[in-house]
Amino acid sequence: METSKTSSDEIDLQELFLKIVMMIRRNFSLIALFFVIGTLLGFSYSMVATKVYESKLIATSDILLESYVDKIGENLLAIIKDKNLPLLSTKLNLTEAECAEISSITIESAQKDKPQKEDEKKWVLITVKISDQNILPKLQNGLVSYLENNEYVKIRVEQKRNFNKELIKKAEEEILSLERFKNEIYNGNFFQGNNGNIMFDPTEVNMKILKLSEEKLKYQNDLETVNSVQIVEGFTRFEKPVSPN
Repeated sequence: METSKTSSDEIDLQELFLKIVMMIRRNFSLIALFFVIGTLLGFSYSMVATKVYESKLIATSDILLESYVDKIGENLLAIIKDKNLPLLSTKLNLTEAECAEISSITIESAQKDKPQKEDEKKWVLITVKISDQNILPKLQNGLVSYLENNEYVKIRVEQKRNFNKELIKKAEEEILSLERFKNEIYNGNFFQGNNGNIMFDPTEVNMKILKLSEEKLKYQNDLETVNSVQIVEGFTRFEKPVSPN
C-alpha cells in the first residue's frame, strides 16, 4: 500500500515538472521580453539615480564615553532624517546645499564589546553616507568641531587641562628642590651641616630627578593631546557607490 502511494507521489511530481517546462516553452518569448525590460530598467535607474557613497572615520578620545557617543549620534541622525538643513548647517559648519548631500551619519563606539574605563582612551567610529564626496574634508572638520564644542566636553577638557598643568607645576617644584639638594651634596654643605655623620648616595637623587623629569614629560604630552577628539584615520573617497546597487 505504501509502495503504491510513493509511486503515485512520484508520478504527480513528474507531471508537475512537465507542466512547468511546457508552460515555460509556450511563454518563453514573453519571459525573455520581461527579463530584458527588467534588466534595461534596472540599468537605466542605476545610471540616472543619485549615487550614494559610504566612508568611515576613526577617532580616539579621552573624554567621550560610549553612552554619550551614542546619544550624540542619535541626535545628529534625527536632524538629518527631519531634513532640518539650517540646524544641520549650524552644527557641522557646512552650507545647507552641502548638508543636502548627506544621507546619514552614524556615530558609535568602536569598542562596544569591551568594557570601558574612565581613564582609558575611547575609540569612536563615524560612518557617513553622502552623494558628493567633495564635502568629505569639510564634513570631517565639522564633525570633530561638533563633538568638541559641546558644553559637557569643553568642561571636561578644561578640567583635564588644569589637572595636567598642576601636575607639571608640582613635578617642576620637586625637580628644583632636588637640584638644590644635589648641589648641597656636591658642595659639601649638606655633610658639614650634619658633622659628616650621614651616609648618602648622590646617585639616588639623580635617579629621582630623572624619574620626575619623565613624569613631567608625560604630563606635558597629555596636555598637548588633551583635546577631546583626535583623528586616527580620516574619511576616504571610494569610486564604487553603496547605492544604487
